[in-house]
Amino acid sequence: MTATASKGHRQDIQQLRGIAVLAVIINHLGATWLPGGYLGVDMFFVVSGFVITLSMLSGNSASTSRLRFFAQFWVRRTFRLWPMLFVTVIVTTAVLVVTGLANPERLLTGLASVLALSNFRLLVGRLEYFAIDTGADWFMHTWSLAVEEQIYVLISVVFAIFGFRRSASALESRVRMLFFVVLALALLSVTFAFLPLTSEVVRFYAPHTRFYQVGIGALVALWFAQSGRSTIALPRVARTSLLSVCGGGLLALFIINPWSGRTISLVTTLLTAMVIASASQRHHTSGFAPGNWLGGIGDRSYSLYLVHWPVQVLAAMLIEAEFPRYASSLVLTFLLGFAGYHFVEDRTRHRWKSLRVRRAVVLAVATLLATLSVTALGYLRTDHIARSAVVEIPPERCTRENASLWVVGDSHFTAAPVEPILSQMVAGDCRLIGGYGIVMDLIWLNRESAGQREVRMRLTPTAWLIDQIRTAETPPRALVIVHFLSAFISEPATAPASANFIATEWESDTGATVTRLEFLQQLVENLRQLADVMAEYGGGIVVTSPPPDFDWLSNTIDTNPCSNIVVVSRECALLRREARITLAEHLARGDEIRKRLTDLQIELRNFEHIRLDLPFCGASFCSNYRQGKVLYLDDDHLNLAGVELVKENFEKVVSRLHSSGVRSLRCLTGRSVYECRLVEPGGPMGEYILPARFASTEPRAELLQELTHTDDNGSLHCISLWQTEELTFVGGRCASGR
Repeated sequence: MTATASKGHRQDIQQLRGIAVLAVIINHLGATWLPGGYLGVDMFFVVSGFVITLSMLSGNSASTSRLRFFAQFWVRRTFRLWPMLFVTVIVTTAVLVVTGLANPERLLTGLASVLALSNFRLLVGRLEYFAIDTGADWFMHTWSLAVEEQIYVLISVVFAIFGFRRSASALESRVRMLFFVVLALALLSVTFAFLPLTSEVVRFYAPHTRFYQVGIGALVALWFAQSGRSTIALPRVARTSLLSVCGGGLLALFIINPWSGRTISLVTTLLTAMVIASASQRHHTSGFAPGNWLGGIGDRSYSLYLVHWPVQVLAAMLIEAEFPRYASSLVLTFLLGFAGYHFVEDRTRHRWKSLRVRRAVVLAVATLLATLSVTALGYLRTDHIARSAVVEIPPERCTRENASLWVVGDSHFTAAPVEPILSQMVAGDCRLIGGYGIVMDLIWLNRESAGQREVRMRLTPTAWLIDQIRTAETPPRALVIVHFLSAFISEPATAPASANFIATEWESDTGATVTRLEFLQQLVENLRQLADVMAEYGGGIVVTSPPPDFDWLSNTIDTNPCSNIVVVSRECALLRREARITLAEHLARGDEIRKRLTDLQIELRNFEHIRLDLPFCGASFCSNYRQGKVLYLDDDHLNLAGVELVKENFEKVVSRLHSSGVRSLRCLTGRSVYECRLVEPGGPMGEYILPARFASTEPRAELLQELTHTDDNGSLHCISLWQTEELTFVGGRCASGR
């Protein structure tokens, strides 16, 4: 937040700044006992409007032209705000680029902050301030600085048009004119903020819905300027009571946070304005709290605010334990904040006074261009690296009949971007079994599609799939079942609403009913059979349990407050765009089948269970958001960003499928010569078993290996492996003696 806190200014204002910045810092740490601490930003808006108006009034003399008044105001603003902002942006950008933590989106916010446009960057990018992991944007806190500067542009224009005076006698009428113009703009801003069509994201970031907060601070200053007073004339007891009620109300909002959004912002704004207006002359000089410590923090509030967010994001990345993270964040924030104030902010704020306006403007523009160049260079470099790392998804899909990878997939595989990404990993060397709308239960049932509402497809039975593997010209190296719907076969009481088309009982091919528990047992047995068949060829089976299901289409969260024009929760914006469920609820939905799959992984050497839910869940809840962006298409289908989160799991599987090109002959004593196999290192079993091709005559190729084999009749045969990967055999021991 901006500050004009030089020594000699009102201590009550400085202490309000100190309270506001401490509340914001503590709230951003994640302290649960101060859930409304973010309202310190609203306090800053009011205080800034009050102070900036006094500054404009003092700079508007009869001897000052409109152009000079406007130029001097923005030169003061420039030398007051830019140095510390530019230093913070440059240093943070450098740290991100050097450490490899930078990505284009984060640096784009930093670049926008230099131009006082970061609020629009976040608004256009739909980065919810309260969404999970939005804090990963290191420059997100600069949105409030951008809003203030945009509002200051409007206020300075209003002052230049309506507040300019050519004589000392015109002061009172000019101030009265300014008061009513600012009042009209503030009322219009409140109207925009409370319009039902104004979304919570727009209300939070847009200057036209925040103007009234700065405007109310300006109205207090204009009221006092017009009346010639600096405080409301009240008896001491009444003043103390009013300050206690307003101060207690602000503290209660910080601690209780009864509602949020536009209503709580308006209440915070009014209470802050009342505190400023009712402060006595004694409070002006001594403040509300004894000692100078709180006012000192207020003096440095701008620097503290600028550095606290990057420090907290960095600490969250490096320190997992809660208390050490909090402590280190606070210590580093105050060290950097105080250092920035002393070496940058305090040394540059008055430097412009020794310069002519033209020189000051040239210096300011040169500094802006230098900062923009450094920030843009970091952004372009990072954006180039990010783009070069992106591989175009090839047009090939999982269509090869003779594929190394077979995939059992339903809509969660084909409707989401999983299929093209997986196809990209194996260069199209994959085959899709099944298709959109099929819940692959691998059990043959008499009823089509196991009770699905609309899709009418016969489910793929295990026996058919096993037959396909055995008769394939080239057996698959891996069978991957994506996206296995563990939540859909959980207890009916805990199953997601979108799974209501899965029956609790089915009819088997014998006419008997199959209960849910019997279904689970049969499913596990069928997966075991598939794993055994795959093991015969050195292949493996991979089964994924899915990301969380959020019941988004039938959300049971009470959204009534969102339709209320007066009381609107800050959660309403998230209810429209973010789904989250508790971790306990998610585990209840599918933990039974997930445990069975994990047990199979322990039991079978070539069985692997991949949990795709883990990247979406934290210590207490699961969310469809990451870094402020949605990861789902609907209730349970991932979008491209969501697939990127789980991509690493598939990469590990695919990495074991690639051919090493090193193949050898292996025969087991006492078996037929036709059971001799080619093997290749790698795979879930430690090696792949390849189908052998026997030639009737020796091919014209290089001989790679000879092996003397004793068959089941006790006869000796010399088995030869040729470069063409063909095998030949003749009676007797090999000439090499092997």
